[in-house]
Amino acid sequence: MMKKMILAATIVGGMAAGFSGQAVAAHHHAPPPPPGGCGMMGGPGGPGGFGMPFLGNVQLTAAQHKKLKAILQDSHPDFRADMEKEHQLHKQIQDLLVVPGKVDEAQIVSLQQQITAIHQQHEAGRLQTAIRIHDILTTDQLNQIRDTQDKVASLHEQLRALTAPPAPEDAKK
Repeated sequence: MMKKMILAATIVGGMAAGFSGQAVAAHHHAPPPPPGGCGMMGGPGGPGGFGMPFLGNVQLTAAQHKKLKAILQDSHPDFRADMEKEHQLHKQIQDLLVVPGKVDEAQIVSLQQQITAIHQQHEAGRLQTAIRIHDILTTDQLNQIRDTQDKVASLHEQLRALTAPPAPEDAKK
């Protein structure tokens, strides 16, 4: 078990070093990946930003750089205001939960729906941005991104297999 943990840590460390090296190398040839979180996969739109987590690994033409910059500038909503609004909605839920007497469940459901609406707006915006980015990429670039995604998914599966707890003794018999 300890050997598996050490091996997994070594692999993850190697991957991190490899990815950071890729990022440094790609920095001279492509823009940084769009902001959005890892996400993601887990970040928004899956791992990475705007549903294109490995965009930084693709060489873009000057025209594509220009279009990408315009897309990202157009697609920059005011997240700070939305975060504040969501914070206030959560605070209202907390306030309702500490009031003596019966909890106003209908009010809590209404507040939850407002929070969900904010999340849906953000997700819809991220998806539209990803679609616009997709539309400026060539078939070869999209295939390169898909290949990288497949390789990373395979590595994640290998890590899960290496770090999985051993099967119970009963299952081995």
